Amino acid sequence: MKLLKPGDLSLTLKSPTDTDRGIYTCTIYSREGDILMRKQVELRVKVYQVEVDSGVESVLLPCKTTADLPKDVTVQWRDGYNRTVHVYQKDSDRSGEQFRLYRGRTEMKEDLLRTGDLSLTLKYPTDTDRDTYTCTVYSGEGRILMEKQVKLRVRVYQVEVEEGVESVLLPFKTTADLPKDVTVEWRDGDNRKVHVYQKDSDRSGEQFRLYRGRTEMKEDLLRTGELSLTLKSPTDTDSNIYTCTVYSSEGRDILRLKTVLLKVKG
Repeated sequence: MKLLKPGDLSLTLKSPTDTDRGIYTCTIYSREGDILMRKQVELRVKVYQVEVDSGVESVLLPCKTTADLPKDVTVQWRDGYNRTVHVYQKDSDRSGEQFRLYRGRTEMKEDLLRTGDLSLTLKYPTDTDRDTYTCTVYSGEGRILMEKQVKLRVRVYQVEVEEGVESVLLPFKTTADLPKDVTVEWRDGDNRKVHVYQKDSDRSGEQFRLYRGRTEMKEDLLRTGELSLTLKSPTDTDSNIYTCTVYSSEGRDILRLKTVLLKVKG
């Protein structure tokens, strides 16, 4: 901190983020340690917010800075749990450093250091992606040059039925002609397997016992992209959040994701 002019003790805080919210105190002491003056300032940082529906193809988390950044910088996106979402370093994406939830689901623009557009595209956002995301630019020596936060809100598609109906459809329509070696998996909010489709067949043996004999997916689903799930004889105990995930053949990358909230009125 350097004084802007005699008597001006203002402090400049660079690249403020949501974590900087708080009360800051400036205190002037005499040589003997007596307090001559004290002033407090409350800082509130408004975080840019993006809101989308669960099931959209992608969402853009915007972050723009000055153009022509040094070539030795590192650009890192992290979520609210400090997990690595995306890393760009030395002219390439460092996918090996990503937290597994984000593998195959993130993308940054080409030539980003020249343009200063550090925005992140997150594919197939769901309710579990609701969070505050931080973009940080580090110098070659590891010093923070810039930081920006974006809050993401994902609206969950909701289905509501009366108890006693024959069945309920949890909808999920995506792009057609999915690879034949993918795995399609529906899970409930307690992380229990509701339905698994793999290698042209349903894997009923992997279902949680509560759902055995009660679920059904359409034929030819990989060709049509129709990944909706039919749940038979829904009851109040089935009220839950259900997530459909499409995994690559190795199970490493998430290719598609959608969340549906089911409410069964008793």
